[in-house]
Amino acid sequence: MNPSAQLSFFFTVSLIFISALASPSASAPGTELYQSVCKDAGENANRCLKFLGGYPKITGAKDYLSLCKSLLEVAIKRATEGQNYFVAAAKKKPSSAALKQCSTFFYDGLVRSFESASGELVESPDTANYDCKVAGDGPVNCNSALMDEKINDPALSNLNDQMSFLSYVAFLATNHLPQDP
Repeated sequence: MNPSAQLSFFFTVSLIFISALASPSASAPGTELYQSVCKDAGENANRCLKFLGGYPKITGAKDYLSLCKSLLEVAIKRATEGQNYFVAAAKKKPSSAALKQCSTFFYDGLVRSFESASGELVESPDTANYDCKVAGDGPVNCNSALMDEKINDPALSNLNDQMSFLSYVAFLATNHLPQDP
């Protein structure tokens, strides 16, 4: 190759590389999309990688919209399972106002927020992003209600922590969608 062709080739490759780095929604070469989302989690990146790594539809997503759809499917399923767990706990202790609140109001809000986010991914990514963020309010408020009632159940606390984290990860993922104009 003559020097002019080498320079042109090098310049073209450099431009492609720079544009890939400058693109806010592009992941680094060789990095899966879910890894880019988890990188945004800072000190919780390893927790995020471990969680999302268990879902092939998420790890194999080819674009952020597909990743978000798959992640919200998981979130809805896990939130519904969590709500069912609280319903069972409330049946065992019917005198507990906190367990009743968690199993109904707080976890209803969690499930509805994830469902709403899923329905808004295409038409209003900003709304989906907001819904993912506020989904975490339910588990946080549930934990507060449990603490106020002095219910110290590690399984319930762990469930609330997982749901709060799932809300956070969904929020980070939807940050990668093109935002409303």
